[in-house]
Amino acid sequence: MALRRTLATPLLVTFALLSAAALPAHAASFDCQKASAGIEQAICASKTLSTQDEQLAEHYQQLMTLSPQTGRVALRNAQRDWLKQRNACSSDAATRDACLTQQLTTRDAVLVQLLQQALDAFDAAVVLIPRDPATAARQLRQFGGLQANAWLVYLQQFEAASGLSRQDTLQAQKEADAVLAGQDSFAWSILQDTRKDAKSTPADNALLLLRMSIEQDPYREAGPAGKPRAENHCFVFSRQGDAAYTAFGPLYGSTRDGFAPICAPQGGLFEKAAWKELETQFNAPERAVSSGAGTIRFASFAAWRVLALRATLTPKDFLQTDRPVPTEDAAPQGDGAQRIKDWTDERVWPATQRQQAIAAIDPAVAATVKWLQQERGFSEAEAQTAGKNIVQQWLAEHLDYLSDNSDSE
Repeated sequence: MALRRTLATPLLVTFALLSAAALPAHAASFDCQKASAGIEQAICASKTLSTQDEQLAEHYQQLMTLSPQTGRVALRNAQRDWLKQRNACSSDAATRDACLTQQLTTRDAVLVQLLQQALDAFDAAVVLIPRDPATAARQLRQFGGLQANAWLVYLQQFEAASGLSRQDTLQAQKEADAVLAGQDSFAWSILQDTRKDAKSTPADNALLLLRMSIEQDPYREAGPAGKPRAENHCFVFSRQGDAAYTAFGPLYGSTRDGFAPICAPQGGLFEKAAWKELETQFNAPERAVSSGAGTIRFASFAAWRVLALRATLTPKDFLQTDRPVPTEDAAPQGDGAQRIKDWTDERVWPATQRQQAIAAIDPAVAATVKWLQQERGFSEAEAQTAGKNIVQQWLAEHLDYLSDNSDSE
């Protein structure tokens, strides 16, 4: 997928809460400039209470987003009942802050528990998709929000056994579109541009919607109860191949690409000492050119993450590649080594350091070949081919980055 626009701003906050600068400039879930007497003014006057109130409001909004329409009605009613209890704290000014602290703490604990349960159930439904798409579809329909609807679109597009109809998908897409348009107008504009592109397919569009929905969810962070959340969408890459790697890869040409939900490499290949050494030899020159690379460098970083995932999750992709493996008559370390030798900007990458980089290539190939045989069951011949291709493509992408951002080559 081609880079369509450039935006040098971080990814949006998932849920935008109102803030204010009233009284002492403390945040709250409501506008402190318009705070009514009593409870709201007491919250705005206290940094601690304001923080508690904002956190509670965020958890409430997240839970509302995950809940289907019927669940939202019950949750809203429960919140209104609690607000009556909270407001009763105003009856005694002497104990009001202590009362508010207790009310906010107790209610937030309830919301955190409900939200963690909902997130666990949601994640469990997503994990079901590869082996039981019909059950996954039924469970995901019990949730609301952008990501649940994006998964329903994915299921209808790729998993015929899900039992979802075209009408189901149109409704899910309509709801997902409405949320994305309201949450992230820039991502929404890119999705719209892609849908209008004659070269894009319904599969491409479904995957891009899914990617953008996952970006809105801080899935890498701990849940509300401090429980780490797993990357539960990684099966998409192995099941959908090139289309998924493209949809989840470089897109914005800005810092936003740093948030691309590309799963971590599988199986520990890039934790091997030989790979660590090869990466180390590229660290200094890459730092040297990055200062002038602009925010588009994050697109390169995303591409590197895609390569690492592909190399470990679907390494058979490297049995055939558009970057041919050097023949026996070519230089022993291949064209990557030759490009390093031909480098001319000594200020960025001195000759002695380049020699160390060249020396690190063969050990990285050997470690990859061994890993492919042990961890992925490749034959020796397959491992040799794929191992060389993985290293050569890694070198090509990193050397392209260096040459594109310096005066060498």
